[in-house]
Amino acid sequence: MQSIEDLCKVRDSIFDRNRRDVVLDISDVAENKIDPYDFFEENYLTEGMISLFKQVFRRFANESDASVFKLTQAMGGGKTHCMIGLSLLAKYPEIREKVMGEGFAKNVLGPINIVVFNGRESDAPYGIWGSIAEQLGNREFFKDYYSPLQAPGKSAWVNLLKNQKLLILFDELPPYFENAKSKTVGNTDLSVVTKTALSNLLVALGTEELSQVTIVLSDLKATYEGGSQQITQSLHDFENEVGRSSVNIEPVGLNTDEVYQILKKRIFSELPDDDTILSIAQAYGDVTKEAGQMDLAHVSPEMIVQQVRDSYPFHPAIKDLYARFRENPGFQQTRGLIRFMRVMVSHLYESDDAKNAMLIHPHMIDLNHPEMSAEINLINSTLGNAISHDVASEGDSVAEMEDMKRSGSDAQDICKLILMASLANVEHSVVGLTTSEIITDIAAPGRDLTTLPDMVSTLESQLCWYLHRANNGKVYFKNTENLVARLRSLAESYGREAALKDVKEFLQTIFVPERKDCYQELQVLPAVDDITITQDKVKLVLYEPHGGSLHPHLIDFYDALDYKNRVCFISGQKDTMNNLISVGKEYKAIKSILGEMDSSGVRSDDTQRIIAQDLKDNIIHRLLSAARETFTRLHYPQSDELRVTDLTMNFEGNKCRGEELIRNTLTEKQKFTLDVDGETFRKKCEQRLFTQRTMQWSEIKKRAAILTKWQWHHPSALDNLKDEMLRKEQWRMDGGYADKGPFAAPSTSIKVMEWNRDEESGEVTLKVVPVNGDTVYYDVGGEATTASAKVDDFQNFVIRDMHASFLCVDSNDTHEPGPTLKWSNSVTLKKRVFGDGDKKTVELKAAPVDANIRYTTDGSNPKNAGGIYTNPFEIDRSVRVVLAIAEKKGVESEQIRIDIDWKADKPGLRLDKPATWKHNHNIKTTKESFDFTGLLKKYKARVPEVRLSVMGDKSWIELNTDSAIELSGEQIEKLIESLREVYSDGQVGIDARSIKFTTGQDMKEFADSEKKNINMDEVNQ
Repeated sequence: MQSIEDLCKVRDSIFDRNRRDVVLDISDVAENKIDPYDFFEENYLTEGMISLFKQVFRRFANESDASVFKLTQAMGGGKTHCMIGLSLLAKYPEIREKVMGEGFAKNVLGPINIVVFNGRESDAPYGIWGSIAEQLGNREFFKDYYSPLQAPGKSAWVNLLKNQKLLILFDELPPYFENAKSKTVGNTDLSVVTKTALSNLLVALGTEELSQVTIVLSDLKATYEGGSQQITQSLHDFENEVGRSSVNIEPVGLNTDEVYQILKKRIFSELPDDDTILSIAQAYGDVTKEAGQMDLAHVSPEMIVQQVRDSYPFHPAIKDLYARFRENPGFQQTRGLIRFMRVMVSHLYESDDAKNAMLIHPHMIDLNHPEMSAEINLINSTLGNAISHDVASEGDSVAEMEDMKRSGSDAQDICKLILMASLANVEHSVVGLTTSEIITDIAAPGRDLTTLPDMVSTLESQLCWYLHRANNGKVYFKNTENLVARLRSLAESYGREAALKDVKEFLQTIFVPERKDCYQELQVLPAVDDITITQDKVKLVLYEPHGGSLHPHLIDFYDALDYKNRVCFISGQKDTMNNLISVGKEYKAIKSILGEMDSSGVRSDDTQRIIAQDLKDNIIHRLLSAARETFTRLHYPQSDELRVTDLTMNFEGNKCRGEELIRNTLTEKQKFTLDVDGETFRKKCEQRLFTQRTMQWSEIKKRAAILTKWQWHHPSALDNLKDEMLRKEQWRMDGGYADKGPFAAPSTSIKVMEWNRDEESGEVTLKVVPVNGDTVYYDVGGEATTASAKVDDFQNFVIRDMHASFLCVDSNDTHEPGPTLKWSNSVTLKKRVFGDGDKKTVELKAAPVDANIRYTTDGSNPKNAGGIYTNPFEIDRSVRVVLAIAEKKGVESEQIRIDIDWKADKPGLRLDKPATWKHNHNIKTTKESFDFTGLLKKYKARVPEVRLSVMGDKSWIELNTDSAIELSGEQIEKLIESLREVYSDGQVGIDARSIKFTTGQDMKEFADSEKKNINMDEVNQ
């Protein structure tokens, strides 16, 4: 695609340095110094100019009463050019239709007289009225108003100007009024007299005799080149007079595309056709679309296409950036922009940069050229330090050096663009650009945009000293140093040791062991004498690189170690510590800056706080990169030597998981293993560590710390293996010594569990479980032998006797018979109290029924002093408590206490005391079972001696506990779920003989929930 040099021909005048800042004066028209053809050839007719020309010539044709036109624009806004153009049309009738089109001013024949007054002519001896009269060749007409100076009245003006076609131009009146104020005239000053004279002139214009006289004057409130002094009262009053009768005209629509048109006409003599411009605009639209797809820009491609078509050969951004600084004090708006762009374009064409550009972008300024530097200084003189340090300084600025390092131009282009967006220096002005705006304004066909976001971040967070970020996310240049500058200054003040301390802390966070399975301890950059190695923990040591191998001091240290299998080292092949320390200084500095912000209560959403945090993130990223370049090799013990492997630190989101990196690396090298369960690990241990049948366990663990062929694993793996082997009876422990066998087969034994008990008769159903055998013999009169009776049903062995002996035998003779098991039945005792008045009856009942019962009524121990119970007995009001105990063949029941309440008919439930409800719950369905456990949980009850089952049509599974184990509702539910994992096709059943409650109140509410009445004979408290 063709460049601007190929398609756009510039005017020779832009290369003439003497013509770049030629300021035309309206008096040049009267003196015939301006060629009308050349003037209109180089000047674009704005809407304001065309409107002025048409309205003034309507006045000359007696088609309009509008007689006063005020050009409203700030300094340098095109007012003078507008007046000059109007003057040329008035003076040279032959150019009117050529400039304005056929039929323009057809009713205005011949030239029109022109009178010009420039307020810079402060020494006019006869005042403004004398100058006007003199230019009309009639100076003597106002001779009576010259000495002393007096203001001509309305009639005097009419008589001077009547029956003339006359154009009166007043330019730059404010400086004249300022000077006139200092000249005394009678009891007043010249400014007051001048105001009166001009006010009278305005009134005279309303007469029939002056119907073809027109006044055009520039904005009286505009800031002029001499400064912004307080306007005089006279000028203020005259401004009000003008405002009541004038038509306001804006010469240049600064918020329209007229700025582009003026520049095009003034700078270029030839531009390409619309089709060519459209193709270039579409190319920019395509680039914008691609940037949007990469989420780099957020502008409509269609809008860019239209904007480029309107602005070509200038980039659309120029209009926006110009609008920001055009109101700067002293800047000559349109005139200043024309001069600036003339310099910019001339440099582009002289340097051949125009050959490589399709549009003139705002960043294409050469700040190392004195002319351009001077132009920027005229716009904003406060950014000199920012430019020289950050943007351009004959190759010494940070942007230039960064581009030199990267062999590109991104840094300079970005900085120059941001500078252009930072030139405004009036209050509440918009400055700066967001990253997406920067990319949009720099984007061009064929340019790689993907590098720009990183470059913006680098400039802001590392390089530029005067680049700032506003709350709205825009970056801009300012004449004060930023956090980067402060950061660098602070970093340079730190010594090596101070920075090294923070680097150590940073590396500590990377490699700190959290899982602690591969290594358990960490030392970062220690002195060799400070390294300590223990038997039970693996230590990772980070040490400064030393050439291409491990530091000799570390080698000597390792060679002298006993526990060689308890250390590994990270080092590197090259000495990059200096870079790591350098970045570490910045890390220490940014932490200090953020610490100060914390102490000062700076909010987290404060712009400077956000920038500081971004700086920290960037520094951490560079610190990680420096660490990755420094620590590249891992030395670990294996097969009686220190082996080495390459190590690459990877990080995401400024985080590096050092422990995971070491684990993965050593797993790959088969130095670390997670396979510490099962037979494989046991065999490794017995082959490499546990090499004798009997060894001290501490010696086995010591060998794991010494032998480098032993893999690393979780520190508890060996102890866990020992516990597992003991549980499986594959190993045995005796006084600190481990024995791995082989062992003789264990002898037989028996386990007996009470399945059911008849509380009336004392008959018990036992579940007999043979261990290491398959035949069980029993006897009730003596020691069981193989001659005794056999147990035929292991699941339901019924017995009424108080004592029995069991013997287990292995019919295969693999296991020797073990000792017999002696079992004893239990004795239970129930009570009932009834009767009223002065007598009550106490009834006691034991199971077995032939057990002996003893009782007392005076609170003494019934076992020693109790009477023998034979039948229910009466008691009177003197008895407060009955104690009873039952015994049969040396087996005693629990002693029961019966408190006699003479105030109540029946002994009541004490709500504040613990209670046991000996009421059988035999539940057969899953729903009822979980309802039951739900009540247990709700009332915090516990169940001793429970049977849990899952009963199906064909199969079943059950679990029994004895009375010593008390289960909560939660525990019962867990056990049920475990049973259902094995067999789930059936109904859950629960058989509970009693329930224990913390208070009687809980028991009462439990029974109420079950809709059951409590029989106090079933309650123990």
